[in-house]
Amino acid sequence: MLSVDKFSIDLADADTLAGFYLQQTSTDTRFLQMNTGAAILEAQSIDLGDLCVMRVSGNGKHLWTDNMVSHEWRFAVLAQAEGSPKIGDQDIAKTTAHLLRPGQSSDLLTNGYYTTLEISFSQDFAQNYGWDCLPHQTAEIDYSVSKALSQVANRMFSGFSLASTPRLATSDTWDAQAAILDLLDVALHPWQRPDFDQTRAHGSRTSGHIVQETWKLLADNDYVIDTSVSALAQEIGVSKRSMFQAFKNQYGVGPRRFHELLRLNALRSCLYYAADGGNSVTSLANEHGFSELGRMAGKYRALFGELPSTTLSRRPI
Repeated sequence: MLSVDKFSIDLADADTLAGFYLQQTSTDTRFLQMNTGAAILEAQSIDLGDLCVMRVSGNGKHLWTDNMVSHEWRFAVLAQAEGSPKIGDQDIAKTTAHLLRPGQSSDLLTNGYYTTLEISFSQDFAQNYGWDCLPHQTAEIDYSVSKALSQVANRMFSGFSLASTPRLATSDTWDAQAAILDLLDVALHPWQRPDFDQTRAHGSRTSGHIVQETWKLLADNDYVIDTSVSALAQEIGVSKRSMFQAFKNQYGVGPRRFHELLRLNALRSCLYYAADGGNSVTSLANEHGFSELGRMAGKYRALFGELPSTTLSRRPI
């Protein structure tokens, strides 16, 4: 049997979440909750030596921003998804695969229950295996390949003996790494086609650039600046229409609401990690630009399913 590591992470625990993704997939990951209710990430991971296979599940409108920080590649497909998930402003389906490589970053927006299958491996391993891939991040793969990857992963994570899986076996005992490699080799074919439509691959560059520049502007100013569409558009150097449309395309909300979600999520993280007796809800809320505490508490509870004082009281020891 293969050894399966299981994880359950409260997504208010930003440090644990960041450490988990850095260890498992070599990504610097940021999480933003955009809908009502508590958020828990469930994950299973198997180390196959040259490959790490992980299955991750969550539920809600969540924005995941990943930056690849080391010489690793990460291939991912959606095994299950409700709503209309997106990478950038591109709608994705079960046949949409994503490939993230060193120095690249991406946004995944979910909207309901989702499960992703992720396979990480070193850049040296990819080169030794002959995967000379084009730089675009997404491509459509054959549904049978996507389905087979999910079936193999299900078998691996099930905890049953792996000796009775024919067709994918190269000997009497099923080699899990060989099975994943065979399917991954086929799945990567679209990235190795010289005739791939680069216009389609980079179609969201303008929208993504506007969003990332705005996000950086907000972060550099601790999220406490004028966030009217006019002011942000002037700072970034685009039209108001382009600014608003970029956020609607990428995240389904306007820039003002996105800014509010950033501040609420940042406040939640600070409340969760506040030292005993060192901070109050009021002081932390004021630091994040919330002056009307009653209104803030209502929005906080609507988003996270609990009052700010509850988050403060369940901080980690």
